Amino acid sequence: MPRRTKIVATLGPATDDPGTLEAVLRAGVDVARINFSHGSAEEHTDRIHRFREAARRVGKFAAVLADLPGPKLRVTITAPRDLRPGAEIYFSTTSDPIHPDDLTLTEPEVLVDVRPGHRMLLDDGRMQLDALATRGGRLAARVVVGGTLKPNKGLNLPDTPLSIPSITHRDREALAVAAKAGVDWVALSFVRGPEAAAEVRAALAEVGLMLPVIAKIERPEAVDRAAAIVQAFDGVMVARGDLGVEIPLERVPTVQKMLIAECRAAGKPVITATDMLDSMRENPRPTRAEASDVANAIFDGTDAVMLSGETAVGRYPVDAVACMHRIALETETHLQQTGTLFGADFARPEVGIDDPISLAACELGSEVGAAAIVVPTLTGRTAKLVIRHRPWVRVVGVAPTDGVLQGLTLVWGVIPVRMTPVGPGGDRMATAVRDAFVAGTVLPGERVIVLAGHPIEGGPRFPTIRVVRVGEGGTSAEA
Repeated sequence: MPRRTKIVATLGPATDDPGTLEAVLRAGVDVARINFSHGSAEEHTDRIHRFREAARRVGKFAAVLADLPGPKLRVTITAPRDLRPGAEIYFSTTSDPIHPDDLTLTEPEVLVDVRPGHRMLLDDGRMQLDALATRGGRLAARVVVGGTLKPNKGLNLPDTPLSIPSITHRDREALAVAAKAGVDWVALSFVRGPEAAAEVRAALAEVGLMLPVIAKIERPEAVDRAAAIVQAFDGVMVARGDLGVEIPLERVPTVQKMLIAECRAAGKPVITATDMLDSMRENPRPTRAEASDVANAIFDGTDAVMLSGETAVGRYPVDAVACMHRIALETETHLQQTGTLFGADFARPEVGIDDPISLAACELGSEVGAAAIVVPTLTGRTAKLVIRHRPWVRVVGVAPTDGVLQGLTLVWGVIPVRMTPVGPGGDRMATAVRDAFVAGTVLPGERVIVLAGHPIEGGPRFPTIRVVRVGEGGTSAEA
């Protein structure tokens, strides 16, 4: 059976070879992540262009996700620095050091929010400082857990409510590059509340973009406001790296399950990310714990699983994608064969007809033995509503525009197919079946369910279900 869970892979030096790009696409990559926290504008633009070309050669729809830096604090030193337990060190509250030994940050204005006693965690929590006091443009801190601090490592402030804007100057620079290169999704780092959605969409509009936006959940206040954030954004990334530093590590698995359930209830895609197969940076096989981690995210109902350093800088990028594909396929096969439900029950909307009719299409497909549910869609919304119910039959999302088709590559179980233009009064449902046939996603003689919110182009919105049998040439015959 085809794999339903989508695979997001971060591009980097390890995938720069054109042959490697084609290989990771064939191995199962559905979405390429461009991490704007590292690399130059030229590198990002070149990688996006070469990925597009490779996807065309392979012949598959594959999206590009621009992952913005956000207010991610990084220490801007040029050489490693040893931090000894008990030592007192200083951060400059401006971009330039007050004293030659001061540490500086990418977003130094955040330090005005730090109060005495607040924890300051460096390099994903490997080193810990306690803030002392700010005086003379410098924040003093005492080293509690020491180590060697390398350039560009992160600083987390789990005790400090941040007042800096959600969109930084680095984000705006990244968006300008993303607009020129042409991306399909944008991910905003360190989201703190639902209001950030309007901020990032306004920034997108300034560079002429109107794209779906993913909220990366990495801060304690974002966890507390998760339901509102899910409603405001177009999707969520469970960014477990910084999340596991900002909140107690033991809470991360339950927060992951909660976020996945919230997104599924809202009909919005969710990505589970960070260290999923991390040991494959250096080894051709993952640990058993990592394999279980990927499988458990799929059991939870995630739409996509993500590779970061494994494909960006790892020694085995193709093997990592292929391994993730096999784990996902095995997990899904088990779920289908045992009839196990994905995750916990989720709260379905009690008003409106959209959810009941999408559920009815899934149940009808099961009852009549349909091979597929074909969903003609202008925005992708109807396909996402169907997928909330996790049907095991093929779900074919037939859309007329690149933006919608690329967006559907991130959604669990949806096979994107391009729709032939439909003239005024044209039957979109019959056209969608024919297009699905031409794409090879439905076969002659198969019974399929067709669900459309707008069955006739230009007509009133009457959600409609048809049961048809695919005829020769992709015609819709009586079922």
